Amino acid sequence: MVSSNVLASSKGQLKQQELTQLRQDISALQNKLKKQQTEKTHLEKEVQQAEQIIADNARQIFSTQQQIKTLNASLSALNIKLSKNNQKLITQQQLLSGQLQASYAIGRQEYIKLLLNQQNPATISRIMTYYDYFNEARSQQIAEVNSLLQDIINDKQTISLTTQTLQDKQYQLNQEKRALQEKQTERNTLVAKLNQDIISKDKKLANLLNDKKNLSQLINKLKKALDDIPALPTEKPFSKQRAKLYWPAKGKVKKLYDHWRSVGKVKWQGNIIKAKEGAPVHTISNGRIAYSDWLRGYGLITIIDHGDGYMSLYGHNQTLLKEVGDWVENNEIIATVGSSGGLKSVGLYFEIRHNGKPSNPSRWCKKQRR
Repeated sequence: MVSSNVLASSKGQLKQQELTQLRQDISALQNKLKKQQTEKTHLEKEVQQAEQIIADNARQIFSTQQQIKTLNASLSALNIKLSKNNQKLITQQQLLSGQLQASYAIGRQEYIKLLLNQQNPATISRIMTYYDYFNEARSQQIAEVNSLLQDIINDKQTISLTTQTLQDKQYQLNQEKRALQEKQTERNTLVAKLNQDIISKDKKLANLLNDKKNLSQLINKLKKALDDIPALPTEKPFSKQRAKLYWPAKGKVKKLYDHWRSVGKVKWQGNIIKAKEGAPVHTISNGRIAYSDWLRGYGLITIIDHGDGYMSLYGHNQTLLKEVGDWVENNEIIATVGSSGGLKSVGLYFEIRHNGKPSNPSRWCKKQRR
């Protein structure tokens, strides 16, 4: 088994020039695809532009939500620390109070008188040692109380600042969500017009066949581009993970693989996961981002290379959170669920391929996310 330290060091072995070359190769593929899709109608282009703006808004919302999550965790930890320090302060104050009372009681016996009345030098020595010890313990107790008081003051100031920052971030999040909703309304209007424009079955079939062909070509070209990039070691090869993987998103899985689509003799090559809009999309295993962009028929799509010819595809996302060349760990969030690509309803399109050929995702993923 490959240790986590070996994995960590391996990531650094992907030289910068290799990563740059990979991104250049993918960029060239994207440009070719864009040229091939020049037949897109004006409405299709408008939908794509609207969805890419939505993706930018959603990415910012995701970032703000993560910041709020971090701030809440920090605030919770600070409040726990403050509560513990308050309890410590009460305990220390009680101890100090007891020491002061004992000091007062002893002091009434006239410290000098006690010494003068003793004839035994050993007894005098013990009394002196005791007084020194008592005074030192009291000084330490006072110092401890003062330190706790200062910690409490600092904690309260930090809590106040964190609370204000949290309120500012929450306001920012609300503004971002409002902007997103406005853009989604605009996009939905465009999608309705687009669907009306391609109402004939012949046109729908032509689009499906063209989209399927473009995706297959893209995957084959990605494989060739990735062949020149050294593979990173994993703790377990992808081929050994059959029937052991989690589905990439939480939701009901529509097992459409190998079923006929609504028009023509075209079969589904993957499944749809009906999840909430904006829900996180997770990687199913370690790998490298091979593609992350908008693709006609699939909207915002991420393709991950898992090595040995295995790839996983995540389509119709709301936004994409990783770039080409990024190494991702198992269960890492790479996107959020959406309906890009002109879909009427929200859902994640998911495929697994081996050497370019579709493989039934249900044979790989058996575990539901909670």
